[in-house]
Amino acid sequence: MEAGTGSVEWLREEFSGVDLGDKRLDRRLIKTAEYLGTSPASPINEACGDWASTQAAYRLFDNDKASPEAIREPHIAATAKRIVACGGPVLVAQDTVFFSYGEHPKTRGLGPIGKSNEAHDRGLIMHNALAFTASGVPLGLLSQRIWAREEVPEEEYVEKILRLQCTAIEEKESSKWLLALRETMARVPKGVQVVTIADRESDFFEFLTAAKELGARYVIRACRDRKLVPEENAGWETMIEALAAAPVLGSLEVAIPGNGKRKARTAVIEVKVAQVTIQPPQRRGHARDSGSTDPITVRVIGATESAPPAGQEAVSWVLLTNLPVVDFEGAREKVQWYGKRWGIETWHKVLKSGCKVEDCLLETGERLARYLTVFSIIGARLMHVAYLARVQPDLPATEVFSKEEIEALHVRVHKALPPAKPPALREVVRLIGRVGGHLGRKCDGEPGMTVLWRGWMRLYEDVLVLRAHKQALGLTDSS
Repeated sequence: MEAGTGSVEWLREEFSGVDLGDKRLDRRLIKTAEYLGTSPASPINEACGDWASTQAAYRLFDNDKASPEAIREPHIAATAKRIVACGGPVLVAQDTVFFSYGEHPKTRGLGPIGKSNEAHDRGLIMHNALAFTASGVPLGLLSQRIWAREEVPEEEYVEKILRLQCTAIEEKESSKWLLALRETMARVPKGVQVVTIADRESDFFEFLTAAKELGARYVIRACRDRKLVPEENAGWETMIEALAAAPVLGSLEVAIPGNGKRKARTAVIEVKVAQVTIQPPQRRGHARDSGSTDPITVRVIGATESAPPAGQEAVSWVLLTNLPVVDFEGAREKVQWYGKRWGIETWHKVLKSGCKVEDCLLETGERLARYLTVFSIIGARLMHVAYLARVQPDLPATEVFSKEEIEALHVRVHKALPPAKPPALREVVRLIGRVGGHLGRKCDGEPGMTVLWRGWMRLYEDVLVLRAHKQALGLTDSS
């Protein structure tokens, strides 16, 4: 359950205990976050409202004391508290997102985010470990790294492969997965079951061995077939061969979200499971010296759509896990957990399309990293409220929203003050959707993040108008 009931009170609590080495700077961070949090799609000057506040925000983002690590620290502590309070398994989705600032030629301290060093293809990279409940409600960040990539070397394909084969994992960009895994395990409170969920980029041998060393659990999507130890795998030589020979345990429905290439739909997926022992890959140079040479045993879950709709590509996942999977119910759980990974992609969309962070003109990579850190926390909060309403619809709205926010929504939508009994959380979130353009018909389902974002922007405008009106009439919050 989210702490804090005021329209910006949650931000004060989220940053409680922040230590930037200067109390004035601490206060400036909280005040700037309040301005941005109540107007998340606005430029800094518009969100801050006046020149003095805008200058203070610019000074904050230009101050070396306000490091992204220091800004995140109280949020990560608050995330750990929410993890304890949720009382169930916690899914930690890891993923990387690229922020493009190539349209801002004056911005310094950027790096390539594509396959070239072209000026239009430059920006910052962010890798995150974002915690979710098993039902998909975001709880907050456990790890985050923001950096500018070094220039793309001029080399042929064969040269690139040889270079990567000889490079130790600690010197590769792939080390981001290991760093996030270590930080996740260090920051999750003891006694909590935590499972890392990740897409195909995480499928490399060092990730599997690091998880074994750390005692970390995972469900990740396989990127490639792997050679097996034949004498330990009934003679099967590859992972896909072993999976193909496994019987179908059952089928389940999985919600497939839409993207630019496909429409959202529900897929019926057949599930298979095999336990395999994987051979370590060939390595050269420093990579051979630093990597494990011991085989590793994992469970492989095949999840394949047998009859996709006409014209639609079949869903086909091969998942790797070190969790026990003894029957269909165990396999179903792991497939459903992997399906929650899309939550982190939704959060990325919140940052890009909702907060419009790529429009920022702070002109240096260091300033942008601080700005992105603040908005990462704001975006996680707004997404938290939307998803909480779906899994706890009858929760009193006052647990999340302030009295002013609820009043402002009712006045805008119903042209009247709300009833004395606090409305349910789902009702208030639906009102925000109405303000953002959601029609609320039975066929429309729950409001999505896009319309909620538009509604949120207008909500805080209405709160300011309502507050000013009350002050003009001499009314108080209790009137």
